[in-house]
Amino acid sequence: MYKISVSKELFEDILLKKTLVLTKENNRYWKKELLEPKIIDDKISYEIRQFEQLTITNGLGNDKPQLVIECNKVAYSSSFDRFEFSLGKVLEQKNTTMGEDYKDNLIEQLLKEKQLLEDRMTRDYLTGVFNRKKMEEDLEKYVKQNNASLLCAIFIDADRFKDINDNYGHDAGDRVLQYLGEKLRTHAYYLNGEVYRYGGEEFVILCFLPSLMLESKLNDLQKDIKSQKVHHSNKDISITVSIGVSFYKNYNDKDKLLQKADEGVYKAKANGRDRIEIFYNN
Repeated sequence: MYKISVSKELFEDILLKKTLVLTKENNRYWKKELLEPKIIDDKISYEIRQFEQLTITNGLGNDKPQLVIECNKVAYSSSFDRFEFSLGKVLEQKNTTMGEDYKDNLIEQLLKEKQLLEDRMTRDYLTGVFNRKKMEEDLEKYVKQNNASLLCAIFIDADRFKDINDNYGHDAGDRVLQYLGEKLRTHAYYLNGEVYRYGGEEFVILCFLPSLMLESKLNDLQKDIKSQKVHHSNKDISITVSIGVSFYKNYNDKDKLLQKADEGVYKAKANGRDRIEIFYNN
């Protein structure tokens, strides 16, 4: 079993699986240690010595910390002119003071990675807002809450979005959607809600807010969206949105809630766009 001594910081990174490849520069010492000469047909060639396990140590003396770790492969990287040890599972550890701390840190790291993965799965990759799948999951929970009577659905649709794509290109269309996502995230906070990309240029905000407070905050949202333009080399792009709103207390049905808010968008567009249509009653 081959033994390699490393710094304290690198030792801890290997133990915590933060470092999966141990590197050594291509110098005379490591050539001597890792290259095996072979004579084939009176010609000398070299192979890289392989190890099933490595002993990784830190410090001096008999009680120095030590790991026995799998070595999956030893290879040479011509790009970086170095030898690379691909590390696998930690098989043994000796004199490490990280026993329980190591387990706690590893669990914490795994939980963070799990949370990050879950967050990526529920986010729209382009705009950064939640996706439709997340909206459906949240809506299922929201209608069961004690404050479900305050739940409302706000559909937001970018006006003349097809014209933007046709006249300015899809890259510009993507920037418009990113702009809207940013604005909607900001205003969803003031609306006490969350924003989701429903599909295409459609977004939904699910929020809990008394109806008397809602209209003024949506007017602020509309004005804020119109207050800036999305830059384009030919001509900056003005953005307006049509908005439809419905309230769960009027239907006690989550599908009907979304359907009515969507109808509000169609009504707003039919009445000239850049409007808010709110269904206060059935």
